[in-house]
Amino acid sequence: MKRLRAAVALEFKVARRYGVVAVAAVLCLLWTGVLAALPAPVSAAVAPFLLFLDTAGFGALFAVALLLFERVEGMGAARTVTPLRAGESAAARIAVLTALAAAMAVPITAAAVPMERSGAALGLAAAGVALSSVLLVSVCLAIGARARSLGGSLLAVPPAVVPLIAVPMAHLSVGLQHPLLFAVPTTAGAELIRLGISGAPGPLDEIRLGLAVAYAALCAGAACRWAARAVAGGLDHSAAAPPPAVRWAAALPAFDRTRPAARPGNGRPLDTADGRRGGAVRAVLRFARFDLAGTGRDPLLLVVAAAPVPLALALRWGFPPVDAYVQGAYGVGLTPYAAPLFGALVLLHVPTMLGSVVALRVAEDIDDNTLLVVRVSPLTLRSYLGYRMAVAAAFSAIGLAAAVPLSGLAPPASPGLVAAVVLAAGYAPLIVLAAAAFAGNKVEALVVLKGVGALSVLLPGLVWALPSPWWWPVLAVPPAWALLPLSGHAPGLLPAGAAVLCGAAAAVVAGLLLAHRARARLDS
Repeated sequence: MKRLRAAVALEFKVARRYGVVAVAAVLCLLWTGVLAALPAPVSAAVAPFLLFLDTAGFGALFAVALLLFERVEGMGAARTVTPLRAGESAAARIAVLTALAAAMAVPITAAAVPMERSGAALGLAAAGVALSSVLLVSVCLAIGARARSLGGSLLAVPPAVVPLIAVPMAHLSVGLQHPLLFAVPTTAGAELIRLGISGAPGPLDEIRLGLAVAYAALCAGAACRWAARAVAGGLDHSAAAPPPAVRWAAALPAFDRTRPAARPGNGRPLDTADGRRGGAVRAVLRFARFDLAGTGRDPLLLVVAAAPVPLALALRWGFPPVDAYVQGAYGVGLTPYAAPLFGALVLLHVPTMLGSVVALRVAEDIDDNTLLVVRVSPLTLRSYLGYRMAVAAAFSAIGLAAAVPLSGLAPPASPGLVAAVVLAAGYAPLIVLAAAAFAGNKVEALVVLKGVGALSVLLPGLVWALPSPWWWPVLAVPPAWALLPLSGHAPGLLPAGAAVLCGAAAAVVAGLLLAHRARARLDS
């Protein structure tokens, strides 16, 4: 027991050191303020989804990232000479991340329910969040323990986690009430959250709901045991394979400073600006060829690049029934909020997804010391970051071009919509730069990306809801400019051309500031 308490204390210190506790506090304050500012019916309709999707799932990826970062740093091997067992370390990590999620749920719930119901609502919602969090964190940790990289874990986790999320979401969003839904244990957690927020009876009476919660608790215990065994039996892949930086060094024989970029007619190396520029271009092309060839081994980028199409189709086919259910259950329709929903779920969400994947690749390159190889090659850090930014922008533009017309939420085709898509595609490179500027490892990168994700959800609502004088400060954030040309956001304020020019200028300024910080950080 003493070892477990010591492990919990250590895990909390690690979470605080890498910003996990800080981002939990920021998200808690942010969502509490948002729910408090919304009308009561809207707040009650939004809170169950927010608590289940964002709060209960808060620690899932952090658990995997912390484990993989420990492998890179060799902390797992160091722990083997201590009395602390790997299973106890996994249990402590699950406990700390679940406690953070449950603590976040308390003020968020309090902002969404009337004062007279706050006592019962807080208990039910916090219990539902904790139960769901244990299940999600444990499953992600168990599967992620077998992965070699964070990208590999992000590919391995969804087949197991998607049912744990999709079934409860169907229960919450379209009112599926069949008792068999509770065979998926997270449905019990989602039902506790819904019951706490709305107070309305569900498909199960008290006895059956108690049995469903007990079943979910048994599943949570089994998931914790699975995670503990997976962490204890997981191989340290760094011992089984050469470090990524070594593999990159072996794979980049063309990056040799002893070879001249070009020679003039007299046979001497061409030492001119054009020659150096040509050598840099060839270095970027060789790097791109090797990097893109590696997507066969780690196809996360290609998988996420294809994700906007199913996302858009899900919105197109799922929005009408969800709108009808929310209208009947909460008395609030979603159609009046189509403009901010399009901004949050499509326009800013697609570049956030793709920019985040590229940003995680940068974070893994930092962790694996790959950038040390890059720095002694003709591919400079500037070229490396430029290449990563270009990939993020290109995939985002393609994803938006597919998702916007398919989603069914976009306004009619117009120059304003084209301007919005162009500006939104430029958001993805800024995400890559933000991760490089503020994150020194994959855990800190996830902290940055959590904040970026919250920003992409919050901005459309702010620009849509705030009166004109109050949302002007929001324009200091470049992606906000992508919302102005849309008909539902500040109509008639700026023509499409002016919005593109102003938004591009804001993005360039932000990009230069982030690039300066990123280069200073990576060069140190």
